[in-house]
Amino acid sequence: METLKYKDDTDRSYGATGMAIGLLIFDGEDMLASINIDGDPNDMVVMSPDFYFAGNPGVSAKTAWNQMLKNYNLGIGMLMSNLLCRHLVSARQALPAALRERLHSIAVEEGRDACSLEDDEIDRLFEKNMSYLTKVFSHRGVQSIAHDFAAELLSRRTLSRLDVLEQLEALRVL
Repeated sequence: METLKYKDDTDRSYGATGMAIGLLIFDGEDMLASINIDGDPNDMVVMSPDFYFAGNPGVSAKTAWNQMLKNYNLGIGMLMSNLLCRHLVSARQALPAALRERLHSIAVEEGRDACSLEDDEIDRLFEKNMSYLTKVFSHRGVQSIAHDFAAELLSRRTLSRLDVLEQLEALRVL
């Protein structure tokens, strides 16, 4: 059975690379603080406090919900990007159906809990993002940038937000 767990440091570096690329794709780079592949697997990508939106009495309910939806989409996009980078870029193979199903179940659970989304809304977001990200991580230019970034991260172990943005600047011209 396929698992979400990392096989080794190289696998971790490609997972973190995918998350960093996903953050840029979903316009969430302002939420990134740093990346450390020696950290706990759930905390390799350190997010700014703004990502962990807890609500604010001075913000309208609509604004708060939109922020929660953005963060949900960003989080699921990062998870998808992690797995797609590890499989499509590093291992050069399609994402196994069992992992895709596992991703979907996580998206459903989080969508219900975090945003009170209906299953059809979650399914539409999931399919749209999975289709788009599969195209992104299948692109040769993105793959080349991902290989370089993963190697740099594996070598340095930790990258600041500015380091990440600098290393991934080439994505903006693709």
